[in-house]
Amino acid sequence: MRLADPYVLALLVLVPPLLFLRGRLSRGPGGRFSNLALLAGFSPTWRLRLRWMPTAVGAIALALLVFALARPQSGKAETQLPGQGIDVALVMDTSSSMSTPFGKDTRYGAAQRVLTDFIKNRHDDRIALVIFRESSLVLSPLTLDYNALTALVANVQQVNLSDGTAIGVGLADAVNLMRESKARSRAIIFLTDGENNSGAIEPLAAARIAETLGVRVYTIGVIDPRSRRSGNPGVDEKALQQMAEVTGGRYFPADSEQSLSDVYKTIDTLEKSRIGRTQYGAYDEYAPYLVVAALVLLAMELGLRATVWKQAS
Repeated sequence: MRLADPYVLALLVLVPPLLFLRGRLSRGPGGRFSNLALLAGFSPTWRLRLRWMPTAVGAIALALLVFALARPQSGKAETQLPGQGIDVALVMDTSSSMSTPFGKDTRYGAAQRVLTDFIKNRHDDRIALVIFRESSLVLSPLTLDYNALTALVANVQQVNLSDGTAIGVGLADAVNLMRESKARSRAIIFLTDGENNSGAIEPLAAARIAETLGVRVYTIGVIDPRSRRSGNPGVDEKALQQMAEVTGGRYFPADSEQSLSDVYKTIDTLEKSRIGRTQYGAYDEYAPYLVVAALVLLAMELGLRATVWKQAS
């Protein structure tokens, strides 16, 4: 239960003065008696003892009207409005270079663990999975079946594609998955450790299509820190930055499994912030019922003053 406009309750302080003024204005001229001793032996009738009842009924009616103006609500206050989830396409480079050592494991192993953790932390977000080498393959459309997605991530190395790095084709397939999405936030998280060397679609051209559809692209370059210091990171960082920037996304370099995990957490935070705080709705309004009850009580008060308490008023 909640009040949509609780400040209206301040009007309750006006109810007693209004009743007092109405009583003063409606009071008729009193009669004068030289001696009341003759009435001393009579006990008050029930109408006299309960002469306050019409006023009490009127007070309750006015209070109900004030509560109605405050709009009491209840019901589905804990129900999240539909369409608040995020649609995300995870794009993963599975070329042979991903087998390169990366800390205590390979780039494959680190990426698989990070993607698995990212998927397991979802609740209402639809996730798609795309892999690419010389060509691209959609392993899963947008889905809420996180168990199936984690199983696919664990087995991406078993998919038989010719070696290469078709960045533009991989991004284009991910963008195509987003065409029919109605989510408030749509994003592609693109992970690669190489440069575009295959496919007929240029990476920036695919990014322009994403921009047209309102889909943000976050690009991640998996880099060997030793190679980066030598001036040859193995990743076309300028191209990845352009792909992200034209869509309103960002480019992130990752030189360790921990930094890669931090990148996905940062992207998750950025996308959640775009849909704002959780909105709740579908309240049941009680104001109409209170108004009806108040009108019934006001009619009752008028009826009592016109009948039972007509002489006692």
